Amino acid sequence: MSRLPIQFLLIPILALALFFVWDFSQRFVTNVRIDQAQKAYETKVANAEATRVALLAEKTRVASPEYAEEVARTKWRWAKDGETVVVAQVTPVAPTPVPVPQTLPPKPETTWWQELVNFLFGFYP
Repeated sequence: MSRLPIQFLLIPILALALFFVWDFSQRFVTNVRIDQAQKAYETKVANAEATRVALLAEKTRVASPEYAEEVARTKWRWAKDGETVVVAQVTPVAPTPVPVPQTLPPKPETTWWQELVNFLFGFYP
């Protein structure tokens, strides 16, 4: 029996198998990327929701009269009728001393013959 009919059947089957493997791998990679993007978007949504809840809590706190009184007392130094405001004087802090940079003594100059001896015999100070 000749190989020709077997080759006519085997080559298209192999080509289809390679195509299906390539297509499956591309679909798999695409699904992995979509899953990663979905997880990233879910974390962004969760962070945005947490920020929204925190901002709503801050909004209700700022809208309260207690907050207005606190700001008036601390920031603007206001007082109620009959109260005396005492503001502490801040004493200036002494500046930190700057360390004096130490200068290194200059390296002694070597003569040409000393450099030659150092080069030939490996004597390096």
